Amino acid sequence: MLRTNLSARPFYNERLAGFVIGIVGIVAIAVVVVSVQQIVSLSSERTRLRDQIARDEAATSRADRDAIELQKQINSKTLKGLALSTVEANKLIDERTFSWTVFFGLIEKTLPNDVRVVSVAPNVDKTGVIVLMTVVSKRTEDLAKFIEGLQGTGAFYDVLPRQEDATDDGNRRTSLEARYLPPKTEAVAPPAAPTPDTKQPKPAAPPIAPPIKKDGGK
Repeated sequence: MLRTNLSARPFYNERLAGFVIGIVGIVAIAVVVVSVQQIVSLSSERTRLRDQIARDEAATSRADRDAIELQKQINSKTLKGLALSTVEANKLIDERTFSWTVFFGLIEKTLPNDVRVVSVAPNVDKTGVIVLMTVVSKRTEDLAKFIEGLQGTGAFYDVLPRQEDATDDGNRRTSLEARYLPPKTEAVAPPAAPTPDTKQPKPAAPPIAPPIKKDGGK
């Protein structure tokens, strides 16, 4: 007959085991809840970021369109400005207010021996004629003398050096900007037409020929 000694079996505290299992379950449930909340929060954040990215892309697209429109407007204004300058230049030429002969005559009159003018570019703006000149000189004194001579003609004013550098042969190349007021030429007035009150001399009467005598007459 088989006998079992029950006193040798281990003793388990069922209440403590149940309590531990309950604690573990509560912790697991809390972890699951926290994880779900984080997932929901991350999903909301991702949705918010996607909306922000969409708004930023829309703003970028609008900025690009505005930039293109602004560029078109700037180009249009530039073209209008160039057209206006061209019209003014043509008008200036048509009115013969700028004469190359007079201009170079003034340059030749004031140009020192050690100064050379290598380029000339007249431009027209709302205030008049602006002349850009490139001048090569040996010394600063020569350039100063040339500028003083230009201003002394009365046709050039506000003569200012804009840029200067050295040439390969050791001279000084200077870009000058000056306002140019073309000298006015005196027009020859046409002869005045005679007024109705003006008395014109009468032509002299032709001389009267003497009568011719007939033959045999007394």
